[in-house]
Amino acid sequence: MLQSMRDNLKGTAAIIVAAFFGFIMVIGGIDFFSGASGGAADEVAEVNGEAITNMDLQRAIQNRRSMIESQYGENVPADMLTDEQLRGPVLQQLVDNSVMRQAALKSGMVMSTAAVDRETVQMPAFQINGQFDQQMFRDGLRRMGYSPARFRQLMEQDMVMQQFAGSIADSAFTTRADAEQIVSVSMEERDFDYLTLPAAPLLSDIQIGDSEIEAFYQENQGQFQRPEQVAIEYIELTPELFAGNIDVAEQDVRAQYDQEVRSFEANERRHAAHILVEEGEGSSQKVQEVEDKLAAGEDFAALAQEYSDDLVSREEGGDVGFTTGDVFPEAFEEALAGLKEGEVSGPVVTDAGTHFIKLLEVAGAEPPTFEERQEAIASRLRSDAAEREFVDALSRLADLTYNAETLAGPAEELGVSVQKSPLFSRSGGPGITSDGKVLASAFSPEVMEDGISSDVLNLTEDHAVVLKVVDHKPAGVKPLEEVREEIVQQLKREKASEQLAGKAEQIIQQLQDGKPMAELASEQELTLETSDKTRRGGFGARGEITSRVFKMPEPKPGAEVIEHFSVPNGDRVVVQLRDVRAGKLGNQGSEQRDALVQQLASMNGSAELAAVQKFLTSQADVEIGALEE
Repeated sequence: MLQSMRDNLKGTAAIIVAAFFGFIMVIGGIDFFSGASGGAADEVAEVNGEAITNMDLQRAIQNRRSMIESQYGENVPADMLTDEQLRGPVLQQLVDNSVMRQAALKSGMVMSTAAVDRETVQMPAFQINGQFDQQMFRDGLRRMGYSPARFRQLMEQDMVMQQFAGSIADSAFTTRADAEQIVSVSMEERDFDYLTLPAAPLLSDIQIGDSEIEAFYQENQGQFQRPEQVAIEYIELTPELFAGNIDVAEQDVRAQYDQEVRSFEANERRHAAHILVEEGEGSSQKVQEVEDKLAAGEDFAALAQEYSDDLVSREEGGDVGFTTGDVFPEAFEEALAGLKEGEVSGPVVTDAGTHFIKLLEVAGAEPPTFEERQEAIASRLRSDAAEREFVDALSRLADLTYNAETLAGPAEELGVSVQKSPLFSRSGGPGITSDGKVLASAFSPEVMEDGISSDVLNLTEDHAVVLKVVDHKPAGVKPLEEVREEIVQQLKREKASEQLAGKAEQIIQQLQDGKPMAELASEQELTLETSDKTRRGGFGARGEITSRVFKMPEPKPGAEVIEHFSVPNGDRVVVQLRDVRAGKLGNQGSEQRDALVQQLASMNGSAELAAVQKFLTSQADVEIGALEE
């Protein structure tokens, strides 16, 4: 959200506005509302006489596509990113944005130039190390095709519109009665005991006939639907595939090492310190004093702190850092190069004044040994060779697989193996079959129906795939034989649960006659479970039981409500509900109360903002033109 929104909106309103608007201005990953622009003349819509051009629409589609890719990564289904899929909702968002922006301007809201500029320099896309960079700003606008004046206009429109939305959201509130009502349900607690009658011991003795299986299959075919599926064979190319077969000769490693040593020596760095005496009254006497004290063996760093006119380095004992021979003035560098570690030069004159120079250290004076570098150099040479082979194979892949009956021949020619996938649907499968590009290609008519090889799919910069569909199963009902065992087990669980229902009824009758549940549990060799202060929710079998308990009617004072029900695994559960307590707002901590009130206000504000948006759009004169496919 823009910084001005952080300044002008607080708490609930900021959350609502951030959630309500789907587009935020994007430069280098930051989306923004494009509104009407003066780009292409072809209009795709008109809102109260204001045009939305095809350029606006295409920019917004690309922004939405970037947002989806950023959110979901490489595995986003390819059909989510097509122009056809995005065009309708994106255009509607542009219309809604235009209506809101026009309403904001009509209400008299404005944004100062200073506020727009302040917001611009704070955008991370235009910063380097947290500081606004003019070149980054110009480059970003150039990539998006905006002039600085047009960008400022769009920024102002966006900030005004968000301020307008905030003024609506900020008016949202909730009453204590609303909060009490929500808490009474959401924080409700129930105390209950239960026994589980297990189905598992009965399953082995239950027989299921063929006619029962057939009847269940025919009556529940919606339960056995299978989506359209394909299986593929594919050639996958990465540099790593070739690296394992590459041997690097020791003479090549040694030649590379010798080159490193030569480069290493050329890049030798010297660490220097100096005492600078600038020209001026008394400077000659000061130079002489320093020279005499150095000759007497006094500490160089202490003398630098006392005498040096270099205000930056003197507090560090004269340390001016490293040089490769081109950092300091020529005379300085020549004197430094003639010193050994620890030595101090005589007076050296440059335009800055007179220097006394000390060589603190020579970094990298000794190159690493061949043995120390051998493995790393060999690995790099192997990677370089693998990269070359990868590039060569990639350049040949399309020609080799074009019109190929199978991928076995091209794979052998390239020295790689053909891989095969299991069946997978449009929602994806394991490995590369979860990649959006692979899914789009595998289910495309030319590959799935015509049987041709796909184009080369560049999944990443160094990962390419070509695929062919080798099996295709249309959507439909799974054959009976494929689901027979599933049906058998389901019918067994149902029959077991029916058998247990009679036993559960007997237990309930005994409970109603006053027999304690603990005594019954002991007699029946069942486990008594007690659950006090239980709230809604939960997972698995316990979550299923809790869900059913919260549907039971509230017991009358001094009584219990007793019911039995089955759970998905066939078990039968007997529950004795003892007490129900409505949640109370006053029992919640102050932080919980504040969070609840904020959440309710957020919900109300979101509803109000949506209602205003819908009303403004309904009142606007909107004309949607024909969109080019």
